[in-house]
Amino acid sequence: MANPQAGENPEQLHPFVRKLRMHRQFFHRTLSCFREEDASFRLCPGAMTVSGQVLHAAGAIEFFVSGLFGPFEGWSPQSKRSKGFVDMSWTERSNVGPDDRGDSAEVLEAQGSLKKAVELFDRTIDSAMAIFGARSMEELTRGELDRNPLFPPGFTVAAVFEMMIDHTAHHRGALAQYARSLGLEPKIPYFDMSEARHEAQLITGAEQSPRL
Repeated sequence: MANPQAGENPEQLHPFVRKLRMHRQFFHRTLSCFREEDASFRLCPGAMTVSGQVLHAAGAIEFFVSGLFGPFEGWSPQSKRSKGFVDMSWTERSNVGPDDRGDSAEVLEAQGSLKKAVELFDRTIDSAMAIFGARSMEELTRGELDRNPLFPPGFTVAAVFEMMIDHTAHHRGALAQYARSLGLEPKIPYFDMSEARHEAQLITGAEQSPRL
């Protein structure tokens, strides 16, 4: 994960950029227990692999960003879409094999390499931070979306942004379940502590001073 540059005050960042950085940190904490050889693990036939979960979360961000602002330089087909939201047919790509998806060599590599999948996730977050950070809070919070079949009237860019973040958190939670199935101990996303230790402290009422 990219760190703020020296002398940069996170509190002075654009609010949407700050939130994206925070959720990237959460995602990385959950992923930190996995080993490279876990990339192709799946809970059951037909389920996404560990790398697939990461790529799906990143691809969804590119879907939301292009839908809000139009095409940008991303790694997935979702980044090349025209502005607007028509349907969710892009999700069908999550349920077919690599040979049927026409994926690039880079994405094919990421399907078997957790390190590469995380690299693409981080690239997506970098793009999203640049695109959201270039827009005023008034534009993001007041301007309503054009009428579309996915979101009700009155939805703003900010509302879609929250859905995008929530979707990322959903797959972060799925990855935590994958980790447990592998006998690994995931960290709680919000600070540097294992979930098991955190739960034990909640049960015993022990005080904690986690490192944020």
